[in-house]
Amino acid sequence: DDHLVDVLLDSAASGWNTVEREGISISHPARFILVGSGNPEEGELRPQLLDRFGMHAQIGTVKEPELRVQIVSERQKFDENPAEFRAGYEEGQNALTARIVEAQKLLKQSEVDYEYRVKISQICSELNVDGIRGDIVTNRAAKAIAAFEGRSEVTPEDIYRVIPLCLRHRLRKDPLAQIDDGERVREVFKAVFDME
Repeated sequence: DDHLVDVLLDSAASGWNTVEREGISISHPARFILVGSGNPEEGELRPQLLDRFGMHAQIGTVKEPELRVQIVSERQKFDENPAEFRAGYEEGQNALTARIVEAQKLLKQSEVDYEYRVKISQICSELNVDGIRGDIVTNRAAKAIAAFEGRSEVTPEDIYRVIPLCLRHRLRKDPLAQIDDGERVREVFKAVFDME
């Protein structure tokens, strides 16, 4: 149901959920991250709906035989003993959790220079991205990756790494067109940041 999806996306974006029923309206905080997955072969989402997702990652089938064998082996280990399998990754997961917690603290101090914010908006404008969600998400994602790497200052490289994920799904104006692989975004980025 499109209405339900719109309500969820509005709540995720604004941080507030409003419930209205029989003349009563109640708003409450709604802090969550919405993660969606889909198979393009089962049908594409409308561009207006795609725009509501902050980032879009393209996941493909693993082609390398050795890696496929490794994945199958790991899955077999999990099937045989899920608790032991999880224990084998516990140390790495705890380290990643600690790194994320530290990044969340550093994120409050992180900043994108004004010059870089202007260039992000210039890229969005040159790519004819509707609205400002692309600008907002790109700024947030660049700050997040810098904080995750232990830095409070965003670099052009940070922006370069995240901007295709933030914009490529916002470029499609025709619902039948394919989502850009990020190359158009990277080309415009390089031109705007003089990184030819």
